[in-house]
Amino acid sequence: MRFLRIPLVFTLLLSLGACSTISGTVSGVFGGNDAADEGGEPVKQAQQTAPVSELEIAWGLDVDQRRPLSPYSFARPAVAGDLIVLAGQDRFAHIYDMQGSEVRRVGLQAASDSGATAMRDDLVVLSDAQGILYGIDPQAGVILWQWQMPTVMLGQPTRAGDDMLVQTGDNSVYRISARGEKLWSFSSAQAGLSMNLSPSPLVNGDTSYAVLSNGDVVALKSDSGDLIWRRQLLLDNDAVVLSELRTPLADPVLVGDVLIVSFYQGDVVALSASDGQQLWQRHLSLKSAPLVVGGRLFVATADSAVLELDAKNGASLWKRQMEAGELVGPALFGKGMLAADDHGRVFALNLDGQVTGTLNLPGRVDRKPVAVPGGVLLRNNLGGLYLIH
Repeated sequence: MRFLRIPLVFTLLLSLGACSTISGTVSGVFGGNDAADEGGEPVKQAQQTAPVSELEIAWGLDVDQRRPLSPYSFARPAVAGDLIVLAGQDRFAHIYDMQGSEVRRVGLQAASDSGATAMRDDLVVLSDAQGILYGIDPQAGVILWQWQMPTVMLGQPTRAGDDMLVQTGDNSVYRISARGEKLWSFSSAQAGLSMNLSPSPLVNGDTSYAVLSNGDVVALKSDSGDLIWRRQLLLDNDAVVLSELRTPLADPVLVGDVLIVSFYQGDVVALSASDGQQLWQRHLSLKSAPLVVGGRLFVATADSAVLELDAKNGASLWKRQMEAGELVGPALFGKGMLAADDHGRVFALNLDGQVTGTLNLPGRVDRKPVAVPGGVLLRNNLGGLYLIH
C-alpha cells in the first residue's frame, strides 16, 4: 500500500526555530567543533559553508501493513533492471516498479529479514526466517529454485561471477550457483550472543573475505573455499548483555590492497588483503559498511559522526559530528553521500563533510540505504520503503 503519492519536500531552514524539530539549534544538528580522536589528537572539523538544500521523498510504501508491536523489519531491497524486490514480514517478496507501484508479489514460506541481491534482471536471491534461500524471477513473479540452509542468512548474497557467496548465522560460508546448487562450503566456530544483522562476504576476483561473529576474519579461495589466511580480532567476546557485545555488522570493504573490517561497539581494523597482517586500528563503532569513492574512505559511526579516514594509517582527514543517533551508511547519493540514524533522521553530505540536506522519517533506520539512479532506497523498521531524491 502506498502512503505517499505526491512528492514531499523537507527543507532544513537555517534558523533556530526551524532546527528545533531536529535538535534545537543549527550547531546541534551539525555538532560541535572541538572533537578529538581517541588518541587525543585534534581532528579537522568539516566546515559548514555549503547551502542546505532540499531532500525529496519521491514516494513511500507501507510494504507489509505492519500492526503495532509487530517485529521490526531489517530486510534490504535489491534493484533488478527497472524493478525493486523486497521481502516482507508478511511472507511475500514484493516487486515494485521504479515509480513505487507494486507489480507482483511472490509467496515465501516464512517472514524475511534478509537483504536481497540481483544476480541478473531475471534472478534475485533472498532468504526467509526458516533459512530457505530463494531464487526469484521478478519479471515473471515466480520462484525458480529453493535451497535449505542450515540456519538463517541475515546479510545478503554476494555475487561471485555467475554464482554467489552466502554467509549464515552459524559462521558458515557457501558458494551457490545461479541454479541454487551448493558448490562448496567453509565453516568456523560458532559464537555466543549475536544480533539480528550480520556482514556479507566480499568477493575480489580469486579471493573472497568474510568477517565472522566469533571474531575471525578469513580469506578464502573463491573457486574452492580453501582457507588462505585467518586473523582473530576478538580475543574475548563472552558478552552476556547487548550493551557489552562487540560483533561485526558491517560488510568488509577494500581500498586498494587494504581490507577494512569493523565491529559494532568495537573497532575499525585495517588488514593487508594479501596476508591478513594488521596495519592499523581505530576505536570506531560501525553498524554498516564504509563507503569507498575514488580511493577515499568514509564511515558513519554509532556515536553520530561521519568521517573521512586515511586508508593507509586510519587517521581522520575530517570529521562531522552530528546531533543524531546511531548512524548507518554512508551510501552514495549523487555526487555526495547519505546517512540515516535510529531515530529516522536522514542526512545528505558532500564528500567534504558539509551537510547539504536533511529530513525526518518515522521509525528507525538500521540498514544501509541502497543507491539507485537518481537517489537512494531507504527501509525503516516499521515496514516503510522510501525513494529519496
